[in-house]
Amino acid sequence: MTLSDYNHLSFNGKASILTRYGKLVEGHAAAQGERIYTYSLFTFFVEVSYRFDKRVQYVRVTNQLDPSASRFDYTHLIHLN
Repeated sequence: MTLSDYNHLSFNGKASILTRYGKLVEGHAAAQGERIYTYSLFTFFVEVSYRFDKRVQYVRVTNQLDPSASRFDYTHLIHLN
């Protein structure tokens, strides 16, 4: 599955694929009780943001992670390549 294929899925389709095949890379608390989780999925990454009431705020898909804007320790991501 490509990033483009994934983007064309419905919300429920995206959630199903992410639950089945996604590998959690990182999760952290953001402002005002929000939680953000980043998953490795096939050849791309998916970021899911949950509001304080545990509802999904957004799903963002990208080909690569931006080290300058990230909280990751990239030495721990080598196994994903």
